[in-house]
Amino acid sequence: MRWKRSSSATIAVIATLSVGSGACSGRGEAVSGTARPVVTTPSGLENKGERDAGGADGGEGVRAGPAPACAEIAATPGPWGRAVEGSAGIARAMVSGDEHTLGGFAQQLAGRGDVRLRFLGTHVFDLLDKVASEGGASEAERRRTICAALNEAARSGAPVVRIWGSLKRTGSTQELERAREMLALLLDEDARRARPLRFVVSLLNHQRGYGLPDPEGSLDDQKAPGWSAREVYLEGSWQRRGIGQLAERIEKYREDGAIRESPYVLAWELVNELDTHRSVAGGSFAGAEADKLVTTFLAPAAERLASSFPQPIVLGDLRGALKPYPAFAERVVAALPEVARRRLAWTTHVYVETTSPPPSASEAKALVESGTRKLDIDLEVARKLRVPLLVGEIGQLVRGAKTTYCGGGATHDVPGLLGAVLSPDVDPHGRRDIDAALFWGEGMCGLVVGEGESARRLSIGAGGDSADLGPGEADARRALTEARGQGRFVVQ
Repeated sequence: MRWKRSSSATIAVIATLSVGSGACSGRGEAVSGTARPVVTTPSGLENKGERDAGGADGGEGVRAGPAPACAEIAATPGPWGRAVEGSAGIARAMVSGDEHTLGGFAQQLAGRGDVRLRFLGTHVFDLLDKVASEGGASEAERRRTICAALNEAARSGAPVVRIWGSLKRTGSTQELERAREMLALLLDEDARRARPLRFVVSLLNHQRGYGLPDPEGSLDDQKAPGWSAREVYLEGSWQRRGIGQLAERIEKYREDGAIRESPYVLAWELVNELDTHRSVAGGSFAGAEADKLVTTFLAPAAERLASSFPQPIVLGDLRGALKPYPAFAERVVAALPEVARRRLAWTTHVYVETTSPPPSASEAKALVESGTRKLDIDLEVARKLRVPLLVGEIGQLVRGAKTTYCGGGATHDVPGLLGAVLSPDVDPHGRRDIDAALFWGEGMCGLVVGEGESARRLSIGAGGDSADLGPGEADARRALTEARGQGRFVVQ
């Protein structure tokens, strides 16, 4: 089934402001093609620290405590209601009943009981760094920045956000502590919402651009001691202390009870896009180096992660030769201890290229087949393992487009992308079973934080390549919001 336009989505202001706090940005974007509500501070309401989510998709639960730093805005359907209090509210990875179906994510929501979490979420990958570096000098300013970013995600209908769990430049214990502070602040501000968003937190990034001592290179290119891909994956440097490495990051976050026990961390991802081509067995997934990748990094690091947090852990999307990949993936999971296997979710990323000008029908078909080949393999891996499959990134690259950071230049066909990838007319691999995915490319360019003379703008979540939706691509953004309102991605 192709994606259809829906007229059911609405945007509402659903929270009061803290005493003395400023509201976030001014106007709600219409998602149904009808109303264009102006978002203002609710008048005539006493701020007693209680907020009722209301609405069809999460109106169960009253939260006692401080209100958010700005008026809460969200589409309906969109972010879910609050989780139940205590350990019962922690998200879980469910195992499927057989090898023909996928597992899923589940959580107990206040007033609704145990539900399967279905979502087409988004990315604000650099949120922690932006809050730390551009969010303001005071905690109140940083909270307003967080609140504005969460509102922007929520108004798009996304209930889940994937972020990098580090600052842009890593490699020190000082960065670990600063990142912990920002993550704790993010989760605390989010928990003040009547309909909090959930987060997938990726702890180590292999690719260039973010989360490395030298962000201009990938993990393969790092020169800082203990940070090259070979040292991390084959020599155990991920456990080295004093250099801001993965094990110390896990420890730092585990020690913060508010982070460790947050019901709004949906899952912890070990590493983003682990690529073996340059540094591990030439990408073959074979031989002594491939074995060492499993025994020295993947299995022990997954055990450390699963032993440190109660939420699901995410592995997968390993980069290398496709033919031996399924067997290697199964070998990785077989090597995991029980504490990791019982909370495992498998992940994959899928990017489909198009061209500018648009390709012919035959060229478009070939591009889709090429872009989804690994998706189908990971789908089969997850089914065989009976675990959830998280499509951690889905996006469209536009070959030949001249793009600029937050300036647009590429035209994206979001309905065509989602239809071809997630709901193909011919579906031998069962992609219609996918109910957990995250779209890449919804940068928040020129996000307004604050009001009046104190208002300022900053850009968050823009990657700077042709996968980014341009600021003027209103139809593409509207299509995403409408897709998020389809039953497949709505919690029942």
